[in-house]
Parts: sequence; C-alpha cells; structure tokens
Amino acid sequence: MKRIFCLPTLLVMALLLTACNLAALKQYVPLPTPTPTEGVQRLAPTPSPTPAPRAEGTSVSTGSNATAKAVVCTGYPTGALNVRACPGVQCWAFFVLDEGRVVTVDGVTEKADDGATWIHLIHPVDGWVNAKYLCEVKP
Repeated sequence: MKRIFCLPTLLVMALLLTACNLAALKQYVPLPTPTPTEGVQRLAPTPSPTPAPRAEGTSVSTGSNATAKAVVCTGYPTGALNVRACPGVQCWAFFVLDEGRVVTVDGVTEKADDGATWIHLIHPVDGWVNAKYLCEVKP
C-alpha cells in the first residue's frame, strides 16, 4: 500500500517543482517585443513650419551661435534621430527625435573624427545630433 501512496505523492511533487522551475525560468527568457496592431496608424508629427531642403555640408543656423529652428529630416517617413550626450557616435544616445520634429539649435557645431558635423540642440533636450539629418525651417 505504501507504494501506491508514494507514487502519486512523487508525481505531485514533480509537477510542483516543474511549475516552479518554469516560473523561475520566465524571468531569464527575453519576452518577444510587441508589434503594432495592423490597422492602427502611427500619428506623424505635423510641424507648423515647412522644412526646406539644404545643400550637403551647409549649416542649419546662420551667424555664429545664432538660435534657429530646424526640423528632423532623415529621409524616411518613420525615421528617428538619436540625440547624444556629446558630438560623435561614440557618445551615449539618450533621446530619440521623430521625423518632422521641430527642434531649436544654438549654432554650435563640432567636426567629428569621421568628418561628420554635429550640431548642439537646446530644445526639446540639450544634446548633440548629426547635422546632416536636420533641415532649415523657413518662417
């Protein structure tokens, strides 16, 4: 009689241990990233000023240290631009600007080792972006 009683007890204990192990395992297994639901449209920002294309290598602002408006223009409808803590890709990216977002620059620029020009933002955050992804805004 003891064998019949022990077998169900062992099975219950094995199931409980398996359930506990699975629950503990879930904290180490990365969850899949959610994908947008089909039919839901992402609202694109609508800047009030109109962005004007600029020639490659030209500054977004005019004058030295002039405060100017610019718009993020990556060339992709759902593009995004990283804002970094200092000028260069080696710096930490801490904020992302969506395509079409109007920003304020103070005209301070830096040349990186790879030849890229970085421009300093003062609004919506204080940071640095690659100048080739900004377009001038005509009032």
